[in-house]
Amino acid sequence: MIATNINWPAPPYFKFVDTDDQSEADLCLIYLKNGTKVIASLMDFKLEQSTILIEHADTGMQEKLSFSAINSIQLIDPVSLIREDIELEKRSQTPLPPVDLQTFHVILSNDEKLAGYTQGYHNTETGLFIYPVTKDSNVFRTFIPRSSIHHYKIGLRIGEILIEENLADQATVDSALESQVALRAQRIGDYLSESQIVSADELAIAIKLQEHKPMLKIGEALIQLGLISDTQLDTALNKQKENRKIPLGKLLVDMGAIDERALKGAMAKKLGIPYVSLNKFNFDPNAIRLIPAAFAKREMVVPLCLIEGALIVALEDPMNFKALDEIKFSTQLKVIPAMASKEDIKAAIRTYYLNGGTDDGGAEGDYENQSFNGVGIDDLASKLFEEDSSEKEANAKVDEQAVTESDNTLVQLVNKMIIDAYKDGASDIHIETYPDKRNTRVRFRKDGSLQPYLEIPSNFRNALISRIKIMSQLDISERRKPQDGKLDFKQFGPAKVELRVATIPTANGLEDVVMRVLAAAKPVPVDKLGLDDEKLNVLKKVVQRPYGLVLVCGPTGSGKTTTLHSLLGYINVPERKIWTAEDPVEITQAGLRQVQVNAKIGWTFANAMRSFLRADPDVIMVGEMRDQETTKIGIEASLTGHLVLSTLHTNSAPESIVRMLDLGMDPFNFADALLAILAQRLAKALCPKCKEAYTPDDVELEELALEYCSNTSWNHSEVMADWKSATGKHKLNMHRAKGCSHCNNTGYKGRLGLYELMTIDPNTKHLIQTRAPITELLEHALAAGMRTLKQDGISKVLHGNTDIAQVRAVCS
Repeated sequence: MIATNINWPAPPYFKFVDTDDQSEADLCLIYLKNGTKVIASLMDFKLEQSTILIEHADTGMQEKLSFSAINSIQLIDPVSLIREDIELEKRSQTPLPPVDLQTFHVILSNDEKLAGYTQGYHNTETGLFIYPVTKDSNVFRTFIPRSSIHHYKIGLRIGEILIEENLADQATVDSALESQVALRAQRIGDYLSESQIVSADELAIAIKLQEHKPMLKIGEALIQLGLISDTQLDTALNKQKENRKIPLGKLLVDMGAIDERALKGAMAKKLGIPYVSLNKFNFDPNAIRLIPAAFAKREMVVPLCLIEGALIVALEDPMNFKALDEIKFSTQLKVIPAMASKEDIKAAIRTYYLNGGTDDGGAEGDYENQSFNGVGIDDLASKLFEEDSSEKEANAKVDEQAVTESDNTLVQLVNKMIIDAYKDGASDIHIETYPDKRNTRVRFRKDGSLQPYLEIPSNFRNALISRIKIMSQLDISERRKPQDGKLDFKQFGPAKVELRVATIPTANGLEDVVMRVLAAAKPVPVDKLGLDDEKLNVLKKVVQRPYGLVLVCGPTGSGKTTTLHSLLGYINVPERKIWTAEDPVEITQAGLRQVQVNAKIGWTFANAMRSFLRADPDVIMVGEMRDQETTKIGIEASLTGHLVLSTLHTNSAPESIVRMLDLGMDPFNFADALLAILAQRLAKALCPKCKEAYTPDDVELEELALEYCSNTSWNHSEVMADWKSATGKHKLNMHRAKGCSHCNNTGYKGRLGLYELMTIDPNTKHLIQTRAPITELLEHALAAGMRTLKQDGISKVLHGNTDIAQVRAVCS
């Protein structure tokens, strides 16, 4: 009988005949590594976790066993098999013959041997499924964990098959084997003359084959090949004595004794130096990080991979011993040179070193035209769809577990997805899974809006989620509860970027993933925030005060942290001690003492602030005042001689005052502590390359003025007159979105800040102390010179930075 909760794979081209009640668990015989045998009911079989759950037949107790403790598992009841129709058989005029039985020989780690005939097999990462045949042509279902297998062989070798089928005699097979041995002993250069190396595995084999061979000098190799004469070599050596920095090979090329192509051929043939095709090579990010970008560009060298503790590097001139010695000294590793073309090395440096790229210094922008590992995201997605289609053709039912998170195409796709998000300035990556056979959708949030990026076959959704969980050190077996973690992409790819990862269980037992891109950013200069001159000067004076409280408010993703770090950067001087408590640390800058809070271990904003107050601070920045305790400590700190900066999730500056009082703050202390509140939003900016100027009619202008004056006592006609007088024209020019290649035909490129700055004067303090309503606070602030978020946005519309639709989208 076949238990419904055990997904035991059938042999290839067969399926199990189910004739019994499926409600019962299968009895199994388990051989343990300690030499004992157990007969039990197999309740659960989890390949991905390498565990089984059994129920003992004698006691009824359940026990979980790890594959590491098991030699083999065999289901006691044999089952019958029936052949599946395959596409080839359907199309053939005559039926295909049945699949022959195969011999199997397995040597376990304890030297025990298993042998017999099996009706096919499945070789997986976790172990080997075989199907020993019974006398009545049924099969046993047997599983041997990978950790228990010392060696195994299934079926006959190609030579044995040829002899058995009378297609070759023993002498012919022996001759072929001798040729194979000779090929394995061939010098690596001779091998490379026929095929360039494109993978780390091939490179490892090449180095293994050559490591015991003698290394000739370049001059000796060229003479042996008859490419130069003794006289030419002596002449070149004498010239080299005059300038040791010039390689011998280059001297010979300059003399005309040999051309460059022949020189590289000689190196490959006689010196045993591998020649690598970099445009197809799968680079190891751990190797990339060992060599700085500046050195790579200067010496024209790119690291390839790490093999058995040795660093393999590709150079145009593999005889550049100065560079090799420097790499060996800085990495303290054995260094093995490989050859590659100058063009390939340049392209690899541009691709894998984001902060450099071209001969003239390069720029990060050069990377935008490069694809990860030479393959675009569309190519990787197409490859996944091709793999998905081929699996569906071979099997009527696709087994999702057959696709693992270590699949090379999938690994490359996840890396490319993260790099593209970083390169395109996306703030979030959304991975959305759907039931049945619907594709998994990936979207990027760019400039505040979600944009389609990629669709992935449904067959790969579990492996995709598992891959991201592994990279984020989350529990891949937990799908019922949400999880959150952090992904340090430096461990997996060339971009210096961290991602905050959140998994959310959805209907039908699926999971979504949202990743916030936390690029290792530098603070934006305060003059570049987009504040008008008046607001900027006021804010600079406020943050130079020795004590008090400054709040920045707005919804998630409105740029509050960026603004705080810009303000800190303005006052960050050696004379000040500045502590920050953040969750997470998104922006770093020298001179700040930055702390990452962790509520799971009790290291909260409040506890961090208490510690700061004992560490002689001048300025304290706390990521968010989200509770009464943190807010109270912040106000007390600002009253005891410290400048405190923080954020609030409120919609406007006057509303922030009411929110703080609602948290239970003493109005007198709060009024004394508060210096200013800056509310902000981020709106899409018009593309500077294609924005189109136009003259609005009187109706549109009047509507804009009415909107500017809403919730105030101002006269819209007077406001319109002020606008026109400010420009010195009777007609105002505005701009609208058009669309071009620079902005992907959206008409918008980047975002700009909208600001509402409320400073605290004696009258405002009185209103706070008397708990005045928001309407009174707003009216007084407007009379004192504050402009609301929408008013600031309309001013930016009149200056041609954005349009009114984007202002309305972020301002109520």
